[in-house]
Amino acid sequence: MHQPLSTILVVLGLVIFSIVIIYIAGVVHRILNSVCVWHAERFCQRHGLAVSRVRWQVEFERRSDSTRGVKTENTLVQLDCLNDQKECRLVLLQVWPLGVRKLLSDEQYPESYDNQRPQQSA
Repeated sequence: MHQPLSTILVVLGLVIFSIVIIYIAGVVHRILNSVCVWHAERFCQRHGLAVSRVRWQVEFERRSDSTRGVKTENTLVQLDCLNDQKECRLVLLQVWPLGVRKLLSDEQYPESYDNQRPQQSA
């Protein structure tokens, strides 16, 4: 009778351990991405840009056939910013938890982007 009870306790322990590890991994993932966004916002502020909107996604390597490959340690952070002349700028940065790696693009914000976004119903 002790054998089935110990097996059940081991399986239950493994299930609980797995759930805790997945939760901790999710929390760490969110914290690291928040740090990357913070670095990107600091980069823009140091360059005289006021951040109005932020989007981010994990960066993937590109294969030779132009498909997504392996996830990298970098995060792509796209910021909608206003410069000193109140012109909208679209800044794309390659960021990792220790700082900004590369400025990928800094261009005038296309007004067509706002027209492509889904409209929220009131």
